Amino acid sequence: MSETKDTADLHLSLFQRLKAPVRIRDGHDNFFTPLRILMALLVVTEHAMIVGFRDISAGAYVFFGYGLSYLAVNLFFITSGFLVTKSMTYRKDLPEYGSARILRIYPALIIHVAFVLLLIGPLATTLPLWDYLTHPDVWKQPFLVLTFINSDMVLPSAFLTNHEQLAAAPLWTLRYELLAYLMTALIFSLGLMRRKWMILAQFILPSLAWLIAKETGLYEHLPATAQNALRFAIAYGLGATIFAYREHLNFHVLGLVCMVLLAVLCSQINAMEIAVNLMLAYGLMLVAFVKAPRFEPLQKLSDVSYGIYIYHWGLLQLAFYWWPQLSPIALFVLIAPLSYAIAYASWHIIEKPALKTKKRFAKYLRFGRKPSDIEGRKLLLD
Repeated sequence: MSETKDTADLHLSLFQRLKAPVRIRDGHDNFFTPLRILMALLVVTEHAMIVGFRDISAGAYVFFGYGLSYLAVNLFFITSGFLVTKSMTYRKDLPEYGSARILRIYPALIIHVAFVLLLIGPLATTLPLWDYLTHPDVWKQPFLVLTFINSDMVLPSAFLTNHEQLAAAPLWTLRYELLAYLMTALIFSLGLMRRKWMILAQFILPSLAWLIAKETGLYEHLPATAQNALRFAIAYGLGATIFAYREHLNFHVLGLVCMVLLAVLCSQINAMEIAVNLMLAYGLMLVAFVKAPRFEPLQKLSDVSYGIYIYHWGLLQLAFYWWPQLSPIALFVLIAPLSYAIAYASWHIIEKPALKTKKRFAKYLRFGRKPSDIEGRKLLLD
């Protein structure tokens, strides 16, 4: 009887929570960490299909032609827009902001490049080890990847029997992540974070540019870099806007239903991309800030999403190179836990210790200057 009553109470409690609006809270009381891990695993899922089916167009198209990986990466950028704008307004200082952003991207990426070059490459190439290690294409990779000139990491005679010969395909999105960080710094420097409507413009302007480009047929003639920049600017700007207006926003399950219906209604028009981002952002904030005490231990998970994202592709490629009979499901079952384990080690050995040095690193970025007491006056005055 007691167990039945507890279950009934739990269901009632959940029902009451679903009825209540969700508001954005300050601090770390949110579920962004487990959600980002889930996003990374969704990317792994679709990439396992691409590698296993030997088809770049293979994937789990779950919503009007949108694949899991596409949606997950957009969610990453919405999350980044929210959290990075929060970081800028919290730090109110360019060197501190720059320190945090550089240390979030580069230490783990540098180790990842070394991992791919010195471990995955030798195991996937048909060249003798010495020929591989002395090949000039190997040693130009750090320069190409770390500057994001070309982050695919095509290694000499590697993965020749796979459909794709890329060793680090997902890294291309980091170029746009870094550009978004730089744009936030530039907007702050120009004083364009004084008013909330200025943050809103970060979403409105790329959305208008997207619609105009699509309606006029210009979009198809743009280089891929410009197309991707528009896509990610919409998502990132939306996340930034939600942060700016967080005190005025409530999120509700019925609101999410409305957002899904809006996306469905827009499925045949050029506003579909904007509607899908609104749907994703609404659902993200609803889940990230829901009050769910039974799931609060998930908030303490190690932030392994970045490590999963950067390591999984090379591991998928290597596994399929060795065992081409593996199905996409088998690839996922094999590589997802391995990626998680490597990402866990990366977080605790590389990323987290590096982030602890951000205050000290910020001093170097100031070149001896003292923190300005003017910069903090530039932020969200209304």
